[in-house]
Amino acid sequence: MGRTISVKELLQKTYVTYDFNELWTDTLGKPERNFRMLIWGLPKNGKTTFCIQLAKYLTNFGKVYYNSTEQGEGKSLQDVMKLCRADEVPTGKLMIGDRDTFEEMREKLRKRNSPRFVFIDSLQYMYLTQSQYKQLVEEFPNKAFIIISWSGAGDNPKGEHAKAVRYMVDITCVVKDGIAKVQSRFGATMPYQIFETKKPVETGKTIPLFGT
Repeated sequence: MGRTISVKELLQKTYVTYDFNELWTDTLGKPERNFRMLIWGLPKNGKTTFCIQLAKYLTNFGKVYYNSTEQGEGKSLQDVMKLCRADEVPTGKLMIGDRDTFEEMREKLRKRNSPRFVFIDSLQYMYLTQSQYKQLVEEFPNKAFIIISWSGAGDNPKGEHAKAVRYMVDITCVVKDGIAKVQSRFGATMPYQIFETKKPVETGKTIPLFGT
């Protein structure tokens, strides 16, 4: 139930934020503990790789649950995990949901010592609605939710529910051509280079080593 507070009360409140390193502060700002984020992009542009890189980094601050509703625990996700050297994460810090349903996911998040960070990949494959998203953030107010969406026309997330969720999050990110462009309520951000690069002698051009 809502309540009314004064401006003085608001200004005196303190919020728990994450002490990210310089790279991730430049990318996301300084988000509070229960930040919400929406990530979208076309296939083969680096979206999943960016998400796993972020998930891996967030294990420094707590357990991460990555609900792979779209890829499951298949080889394509395994390849991204190898690329991102996810085996460096301590055992039990990064858990994969193999196509968990909405209710199965909620059941896992209700358990004691459940993950602090929740990735849902993807909104469309799970058929996650605007109302269900709201239900999650209200039921689990101390968790951070990172939602992955397909891309629609004009570099926008695809579908009415994804477009609505875009207005309900703190951080938005569109991934295109191996670059994650972020807008955050928690500070100015810079584009994030997803892939390592090299310069072939014959062309001098910078090209990505990997794509997913």
